[in-house]
Amino acid sequence: MPGLLDGKIALITGAARGQGRSHAVRLAQEGADVIAIDICRQIDSVAYPMAT
Repeated sequence: MPGLLDGKIALITGAARGQGRSHAVRLAQEGADVIAIDICRQIDSVAYPMAT
């Protein structure tokens, strides 16, 4: 049975953790091709550790 999003492409920003990662995983499970991007460094204004 084809996925709901077969043939679709999703561009996800902030995909390394949290909601971005959750959305990327779910869209891929539904059949979408996923382009996932995120920043891999600490940002001074963010108090918690960023993804690496």
